[in-house]
Amino acid sequence: MTTAASLETLVDVLAEYLMLEDVECLSLPPEAYLSPELHRLELERIFYREWLCVGREEYVPNPGDYYSFDLLSEPLVIVRGEDGQIRVLSSVCRHRYMPVIEGAGNTKRFVCPYHSWTYATDGTLVAAPFMKGSKRFERDSCRLPEYRLESWCGFIFVNLDDEAPPLAHRMTTLDSHIANYRVGQQVEIMHYESEWVGNWKLSAENSMEYYHHVGLHKATVGEQMPARNAYLPPPPTDLSFTHERCGINEAFKTANHPFNPKGRLDSFTEEELNTGYLVYVFPAFTMAMRPNANNWLSFRPNGIESTKILGGYLVSPEVREEFPDLAEQRRELILRVNEEDSHATTELAKAMRSSKAARGPLSPFEGTIAQFYRYLARNIVRPN
Repeated sequence: MTTAASLETLVDVLAEYLMLEDVECLSLPPEAYLSPELHRLELERIFYREWLCVGREEYVPNPGDYYSFDLLSEPLVIVRGEDGQIRVLSSVCRHRYMPVIEGAGNTKRFVCPYHSWTYATDGTLVAAPFMKGSKRFERDSCRLPEYRLESWCGFIFVNLDDEAPPLAHRMTTLDSHIANYRVGQQVEIMHYESEWVGNWKLSAENSMEYYHHVGLHKATVGEQMPARNAYLPPPPTDLSFTHERCGINEAFKTANHPFNPKGRLDSFTEEELNTGYLVYVFPAFTMAMRPNANNWLSFRPNGIESTKILGGYLVSPEVREEFPDLAEQRRELILRVNEEDSHATTELAKAMRSSKAARGPLSPFEGTIAQFYRYLARNIVRPN
């Protein structure tokens, strides 16, 4: 077993990253993935304050469409109201806590299965049987609470903090970097939900660098995008995300290769056409992009040693129209890569507890990891 480190020691470790260059950094100590005290700080100072992706607008295309979602033990329902507006509501009945809805579907009303209290899709209370005579019941002020929601490029983001700055402003720099990818026009052709063993930071780190292609993905995407071709663009000035590119193996650039970019390509630069582009938006949202294609994932802690995964595969509309079988063609590879990543977090979570587990030096290909550690430090060591 590792020797337990105090929260003060872990905070000091994080603070060091603020003074180091990328190539001077070590990995986090094992205790950083196992400490209940640090985990509580991460929830309090990051996840309860930041914008978190909970899905896409196309999951609720029509009035009355909804799906339930658990976010950090907050039972939510994402619903498109009769007025066409998408809302994120608490699904907890205002009577005695029963969830008013589960799963996904279409409805005009949310009816609590416990005592049949009924709510409209905008959260207002419609009916509360046999409440006449209660001296505490106030129908007009009783409604399902609403959380802050913003949409970005078709993605639905929620913030549990009513005082948090808007999402749109912090995405401005990212918008300029991905303008040619037309993410806002893309549509999802494959959906993915899972739960990976291991602390959320393991899933995060795994999703923001190409270095692990040399081993973990050697037989899958590592052939197309070998780790040796990875490089880091300059960090964004606003530090809201980190990013990395990886050059495509020359063997994959041959005419009519099935992995070649499809659809309209005139808007892309030579660099964009010939690289994969990883973007990790802090704290827990990632996109692995090629021209007209986007494999995205959103992470959320499920306790200290488990992470819930939500994601999908997006393509531009003309690609979906011209290649209707593309999802089936790429499903096996995407699921295989995700399984490799899941296996990695599982094994990492086990190894963290070894008495010989120790911090290691980051590769120059892992500058994104160093930038992620600085993000943690800015929020944990120097909270707003």
